[in-house]
Amino acid sequence: MLTLLKDIALGRVDATAGQIRAAIAAVQYTHMKKGDGGKKDEEAERAKKAGAGKFSAAAPPKLVAAGGKKV
Repeated sequence: MLTLLKDIALGRVDATAGQIRAAIAAVQYTHMKKGDGGKKDEEAERAKKAGAGKFSAAAPPKLVAAGGKKV
């Protein structure tokens, strides 16, 4: 649908008003905009990558004094 709209804008294809409106409506479901709901997912993915390797979380200390049981 996006290529159809580009072709219409460049004058390569003649389309009716109804076809243009249908293509615009369909593009919303086939192509996601950068700002639509992806920010948190992208940020979480970057945090996973940054928290891996050298900067990963260390294991908690063992409780030797209590014999390994919770106090």
